[in-house]
Amino acid sequence: VSASAEDESPLLGKPFPDFTVTDTAGNAFTLSEELKDHEAVLINFWATWCGPCRNEFPAINKVYEEYKDKVAFLALSKEPKDTDEIISSFRKENGLTLPMGGDGDHELYKYAETNNVPVTMIIDRFSNVVFLQIGSFRTADDLRRTLDTFLGDQYTETAVLHSIPADTAMATLPVSPARANR
Repeated sequence: VSASAEDESPLLGKPFPDFTVTDTAGNAFTLSEELKDHEAVLINFWATWCGPCRNEFPAINKVYEEYKDKVAFLALSKEPKDTDEIISSFRKENGLTLPMGGDGDHELYKYAETNNVPVTMIIDRFSNVVFLQIGSFRTADDLRRTLDTFLGDQYTETAVLHSIPADTAMATLPVSPARANR
């Protein structure tokens, strides 16, 4: 599943409102504060009953461990029944370390303008929404390539990304001799 096209989401390229939520560990997560210490923020909306959410968490958590100094991560359950206790148990059972919390009142999820999960939103260093994906990431590499678009000194102004960048390593593979002779 690719990211929403710009005309499908008026949010892309626009500022995301500042917010503060408390994760299940009791830590406050404030967007403006996180952007002082990180180049981007990734928010993943999910629910404990969502199979695709459960399937993508190992990849998201792996990238979180690699990128947490550059990117702030927050996984928010949109399910009102997912209490902090349920989310904490889910986190522990699945060996997840990324910050997780609840958005059962949909204060933030409403901006995704969908009823689906998972949904991943990336907010750049300028507080603008630059990527919105409805559906799960297939691999950690897909997530890395997406995040890398918004990191580093070359990223000097907001640039919206409409889909996961192609794996250019795959494009450079040689054609097998058997196929080359056709």
